[in-house]
Order: sequence, then C-alpha cells, then structure tokens
Amino acid sequence: MIKEKNSPLSVRIVKDKSLGYVPTNLKINKWAKIAFNEEKDSLVIIRIANKNEIMKLNKIFFKKNKPTNVLSFPNNSHIITGEHILGDIMVCPEIINEESDMYSIEKDNRWAHMIIHSMLHLQGYTHDLDKSRVIMEDKEKELMNILGCPDPYYAN
Repeated sequence: MIKEKNSPLSVRIVKDKSLGYVPTNLKINKWAKIAFNEEKDSLVIIRIANKNEIMKLNKIFFKKNKPTNVLSFPNNSHIITGEHILGDIMVCPEIINEESDMYSIEKDNRWAHMIIHSMLHLQGYTHDLDKSRVIMEDKEKELMNILGCPDPYYAN
C-alpha cells in the first residue's frame, strides 16, 4: 500500500500477472488521488483483472455478458480502525489498451481517464441521465486537464 503524506486516500493495487501494459503503481495512485474529493481517511482497492474475470463480474452485477474496461463497486463502510472503505475498482488492461489503440490515445491518458472515471463513480457520480452525465464528464475533463492530459471526450 502506498499512502502519500497528507493524503487521506490509501490505494491498494492488486496485480496477479502481466496482462499487457499496466501503468506503475505510482501513476495509478496519482490518478486515483487526484479524483478523490473527500476529507476522511479512505481506502480504495484497485484490482487488475483479465477479460474473463471482468466479464464474469459484469454479468453477475450488471447483467451484461461481455467484458468491459472498468467496473466500480462503491462500498462506503467503515472498518474497526475507523478507516472508510470507499470501494473496489476492477480494471481490464486488455480492454483499456485496445481502446487506447483504437482511439489513438496515449495509453497513460486512457488509463488516467479510466481510473478517474471509476473513482468518481465510487464517490456518487453517475452518467445514467443526461444531466448527471454532463456533470461527470465535466469533472473528468477538469481532472484530466490538471494532469496535462487532453479532453478524453474529444473525437479525434
């Protein structure tokens, strides 16, 4: 676990094996923490998953029988130490890297967007309705801009 000084967010990254390009833990931590907008000590677990794993979870929890780039599972509970469990994020390198190539986006930019997107979901942002989608996308664009990354929704 890497916890930055003065950062209330702890990020645990679980990687079993190499599944193509995966950014460093330092980068993933940076992207998660920039999207974290709460004051309380919190924990998020980011699991690097293969297509089969993420497809199974997508089917069980979202009734979609296909792999996806990222899944977010908000928790919002507290453990005995008082630490707030923000939730779990499952990311699929195979899908994210394919999307990066397909959309001609630098891999780190695509990864940053997916980590930020999923962190916002853990904090209550949604894109189910047009109004909430615009709010979430504006926040994503703002955070990506802070990182020096281009607008993730700009069509090439």
